[in-house]
Amino acid sequence: MKIVANTDTASSTPSSADAIALNDRALNYGDGVFTTMCVSQGKVELLTFHLARLNHDAKALAISLDMTALRQAIDVYVSALTESLEHPSIKRVMKVHVSSGEGGRGYARDSQAPAIVRFSTHTYPAHYSELAVSGLTLINAKTPLAIQPLLGGIKHMNRLEQVLVKREVVEANADDALVFDTQGHLIEASAGNVFFQTDTGWHTPKVNNCGVNGVVRQCLLSTRGKNSVKESLTNADVIGDNALNVYEGEYTLADIANAKAMVITNALMGVMPVNKVVLNDGKTSDELAFSASHEGAKRLAKLVLDKIQEDHANSY
Repeated sequence: MKIVANTDTASSTPSSADAIALNDRALNYGDGVFTTMCVSQGKVELLTFHLARLNHDAKALAISLDMTALRQAIDVYVSALTESLEHPSIKRVMKVHVSSGEGGRGYARDSQAPAIVRFSTHTYPAHYSELAVSGLTLINAKTPLAIQPLLGGIKHMNRLEQVLVKREVVEANADDALVFDTQGHLIEASAGNVFFQTDTGWHTPKVNNCGVNGVVRQCLLSTRGKNSVKESLTNADVIGDNALNVYEGEYTLADIANAKAMVITNALMGVMPVNKVVLNDGKTSDELAFSASHEGAKRLAKLVLDKIQEDHANSY
């Protein structure tokens, strides 16, 4: 494994070490995985979940990683990044990009080529604080996700479907989209996972056949059945008798028609409330409206914040 840890997208004059070889397999075939992390107060939020996913996803694609060395490199990089900031409390985005390496004959890899890990930093999206108050406006994407069980849940580098979905989002002047698979099952948003609340609790689609198993999604699902958070998950919601249980399942557009609340989750936005979903089948248009200040959504967000603090205590 080779680590290139001096990449900084804030620089307009990248060094030669930043250069990506023309035979890099991530560049040519999308043969790699990645994760996008939020750096706050000199620490990576949910680092344990990010590392576990990188390890899982790399193994799924038969990419060999030294996780101990990777963790150490991330710590050094984040420390240097924090020291370079005028205001260390400002959040930054860090991306870990893992290529299976360079060379090989056509699609076949060079068995001797090591994986290449690159780090990059980016500005934290300033508009997220506004969206946390107003809520997201979503559309239902026309672009479906292909079903491929071997890649289900993996955050691999083949993101063309998400590029197509994001084009729909931009054209509709929306914030994101609900994305379905070719069989009509709800899977995720273009850049996050979906949770919606009904009378029986919170629900999130399975990502066994396509989609990404996001770290915040994993964080929320990991709280199920644990004594430390059981009370938070099973107490009655203030709206009524609805319990904050979290379920995975297969859902269609019809299943969300009577949802009480909806959120989108990812490592940068955390738990972001949805204000409305604009539904358009090309002939008719309708809307599903939600409260951006829904108490159930707030409690999901608090669960994640508590988990971040717990992860910091155990990881640093």
